[in-house]
Amino acid sequence: MKNLISLLIIVLLSVPILTIAQDDNTEKKADYLWDISANVGSSLMWGDAASSGNPFARWFSKESSFTGGLTLKRKLSKSFSLQVAFQKGMLSGERSEWSDDSHPIVNFSSRYFDYHIGLDVDFTSLFGFKPDRLLSVYGFAGVGMTHYDAESFVDAFPNSAVQAQTLIIPWGGGLRLRLNERWSIYGETNFRNSFVDDLDAYIGSGSDVNDIYSITGIGVTYKFGQKKEKKPKVEIAPVEPIDTIVAEVYTPVDVEYASSTPNEAEPNTEYMVKTVIQKGDLNGKATYELSVPEDFYISELESNGGIIEQDSNSAKVVWEEMPEGQLEINYKLSTGGLDKESYVITSNLDYEENGKDMHKTYNSRIALKPTAIAVVETPKLVTDEVKEGGTEQGKENVVVAPVPVPVPVAETPPATGLEYRVQVAAVFGGTTSKRMLQKRLGLEDEVKEDPYKNSYRYTVGSFTSYGEAAQHAALSKVKGAYVVVFKDGEYVGGLENTNTDIMDKNGIYPDGSTYKVQIAASKGRTYSIAKLAYKYGFKENEVTEDEIAGWYQYTVGTFRTAEEAKQMLNDVKLKVPKAYVVKFEDGKRSK
Repeated sequence: MKNLISLLIIVLLSVPILTIAQDDNTEKKADYLWDISANVGSSLMWGDAASSGNPFARWFSKESSFTGGLTLKRKLSKSFSLQVAFQKGMLSGERSEWSDDSHPIVNFSSRYFDYHIGLDVDFTSLFGFKPDRLLSVYGFAGVGMTHYDAESFVDAFPNSAVQAQTLIIPWGGGLRLRLNERWSIYGETNFRNSFVDDLDAYIGSGSDVNDIYSITGIGVTYKFGQKKEKKPKVEIAPVEPIDTIVAEVYTPVDVEYASSTPNEAEPNTEYMVKTVIQKGDLNGKATYELSVPEDFYISELESNGGIIEQDSNSAKVVWEEMPEGQLEINYKLSTGGLDKESYVITSNLDYEENGKDMHKTYNSRIALKPTAIAVVETPKLVTDEVKEGGTEQGKENVVVAPVPVPVPVAETPPATGLEYRVQVAAVFGGTTSKRMLQKRLGLEDEVKEDPYKNSYRYTVGSFTSYGEAAQHAALSKVKGAYVVVFKDGEYVGGLENTNTDIMDKNGIYPDGSTYKVQIAASKGRTYSIAKLAYKYGFKENEVTEDEIAGWYQYTVGTFRTAEEAKQMLNDVKLKVPKAYVVKFEDGKRSK
């Protein structure tokens, strides 16, 4: 019997454990209305013919008998459930110690089958409901019936046999351990208070206490029957009657979103994306916002009638009055040197429907296409704009890439510090032949190979400044080639990551007034000082970067007086018409 109980316990515990690996991958935060449980354990009789020893010792004695059952529950609320349970098992016992030493030895055995309906209470959720709580304490009580077939023996001779049924009051509690969204295991002890004194087929003299039996065991629970979401209510608005009573029924519009965003993308490639939003008969104002991750760029955005605001990584389209039919947004999506396994492009649509503000979010996931040689198609854009006090003063996007002039170069890499090269290709998930790449791209210079994250970058040339690298012939020969930087021999992810290594560390006087000439500013994203300096004809260490309240501001010159700064401003405006003088007081920006 004990071997059988052990085997059943192992089977019960194995079922949920074996399914965890499958459920974890698809687990969702669902609300399940039903659960079913199976349990095995030990039954003990508390009656005239049972011993009165320590219950812990009795569980491991011959008085402990096998029992098993099923329970079905229907969730009523976060803390309460209605349950129906069925239990079948054996009861046995032997009593040899009596107050009267001459009393005989009495033993019995009884088969029973009971069922009940009751209320289950999750006590832990009463003090704060958590759907993913690891351990919870619960209790239950109810009313039911038990059918029993018992016989008793006195000094090994048959004494009595009983076949009957009786009303029972089951009650008890236990601990439940959550394994995943659907599966849990539990340990439970409960009692069945009966209304008879012959469950053990023996009625002691002078006793008027009814028999009780208990069940202690473990079980496994499986949840099912996911709660369905409520359908949106249909709003009924009364209309002034004409001849008869009329009601206008409003049905919410099903806004459908479709986009040709690629499922996989290669580094340094261009994709034309078409987005269509079916809006039904909605009208009024609508706003569509698009945001792409780093190493993705937006350009050539068009829409059917909307007002467009965009930079290289985000865009906004506003329709003061939505056109008939559908909303359309088309743009070119360009990739840079991708180095992650996947990226997410986020779109948001805000509009008004039936007097309510509505907001919808759409996410498109793009996976990195493995093991592909990628040549960067478009150099990173630098916005040619000057912003004053956080306000844009220009919108023109300018690519920092002058017309390359083939000139012979001597490849003498610097011993330390920054080294500029021209990147001609990148390979993800492996490597390629440098000789093959050199021949394929028609390059005269030797191709170098350097690891970077999960890729290998292939470059040519070696220069001490961005301006020298920008003249390399590979920029005109290889489609999408662009200038990259190495710091102390290591590939750097972006030119802007070297700003602190380039600029003058003493660009602002710590005491008193400092006047400088601002040439550019960017909200929340840094520019490359190397590109700015080359674009406007400054030396790289003449441009400094200051971060103030989320704005990155780029200035040149360091003066004690405003007059000196204004003299430089006149020269700078020949290159940057929107430049202006800014002031720092004791090292902090004041104007």
